[in-house]
Amino acid sequence: MEIRGVTEIVEHHLRREIIIGTLAPGSKLNEIELSERLGVSRPPLREAFRKLESENLVVSIPRKGSCVAQMSLEDCTQIYRARIMLECAAIEIIGELGITDLTPLQQALTAELRFLPQDNPSPDNMLDFFNVMSEFHNKLVEVCGNRWIIHYHGQLRPTMARYQIMYLRMPGTRQMSLAEHEEVFALIRDGRYAEAQRTVTRHILKTRDSLIKGITASQPAA
Repeated sequence: MEIRGVTEIVEHHLRREIIIGTLAPGSKLNEIELSERLGVSRPPLREAFRKLESENLVVSIPRKGSCVAQMSLEDCTQIYRARIMLECAAIEIIGELGITDLTPLQQALTAELRFLPQDNPSPDNMLDFFNVMSEFHNKLVEVCGNRWIIHYHGQLRPTMARYQIMYLRMPGTRQMSLAEHEEVFALIRDGRYAEAQRTVTRHILKTRDSLIKGITASQPAA
């Protein structure tokens, strides 16, 4: 197998473990241990580290090696502010261009409703669950057709996934998210774009505020 193929497999494996929390924030990425566990040599492992560093999932510390990037209140706040800007811009463009083919959004909602489990997904299935639950937002951005908005929204996804999975593990959030996605879709379908922007903003801020409470509660007392 070519080294690039090995690197991509390692990237995918480590990305998944970081996003679902198997590799905890701040944990050291020991090259020898990972090399033995994954059955790969160290060069493709290091290349995978560099790729994940570009996604803000890994941090390289001079003379100390690589570790999983921390999650923080500041990081969470900045990510969700960026989401609001990008997704509201996408809705504005949909309105300006008079885009009426919202089939991708409808399909995302259908998949979300079908996939929505009654019980909590297992840790192994959590990333797949997140991908289904977040697809509405991805398709909202894609439908607008602006390649730069699509690009920057995509750049947020790996880091955003860590926070979103934390949110989706909170009781009641899955059903609430689906209901709010359906509301945003209905407003866009009916041409009520300003209302859709306000609704998606409230939806994202509600998620952010729940995460901030969760992160704050998990931090040790001073």
